[in-house]
Amino acid sequence: MGYVISFAQQKGGAGKTTALLHLAEAWRLSGKSVGLLDLAPQRTLMSWAEAGGAPGLSVMESAGWRSGTDGRAAAKTYDIVLVDCPGNASSLLEAALRESDLVLVPCQPTGPDVWATTAVLKMAAAARTPARVLLNRVPARGGSTAEAVIKLKQAGATILTSRLGNRVAFSAGLLDGRTAFGIARASVATREVEAARVEIDHVLAAL
Repeated sequence: MGYVISFAQQKGGAGKTTALLHLAEAWRLSGKSVGLLDLAPQRTLMSWAEAGGAPGLSVMESAGWRSGTDGRAAAKTYDIVLVDCPGNASSLLEAALRESDLVLVPCQPTGPDVWATTAVLKMAAAARTPARVLLNRVPARGGSTAEAVIKLKQAGATILTSRLGNRVAFSAGLLDGRTAFGIARASVATREVEAARVEIDHVLAAL
């Protein structure tokens, strides 16, 4: 049985789907079988797959009452199932979080992202599903990152040590179905993703 990881964030523009796609490719390159489940009404994962997608990644679509059961069913086939959750608080999101092994919350180091992240963490706690915050689009000079970390910890967040920077490589290839790995296998961007992938593997192993 594989692991189900839900990517959830109620604030738009936090880079949720971009982070998901890059981590999916990192797991695939590490030798894991990876399934992607699109629950978001924007169908970003499906659009990315239709644009070419990465070979070896299976993208599925789900909605409504099937959202939780589809993730668990996919975990019988794949080592890792990554779920792109809808942004709004809903029964669909609650079901996805409840049926996940881990909730990953991408968060930019800004006030609105921190506030939205706190709401997701409360939903994960209500679902009794462990959650981790992944700092995303972190500016090179730090900016308000330290303050955001303090606020997140005050809200009870467990933050991954790994961070994803605000790098052009993360978005550059998505239009034609690529990720940063497809642009340059070895780069600062791909090293950041790989570090996050390894850290998340350790979290899953400890569950």
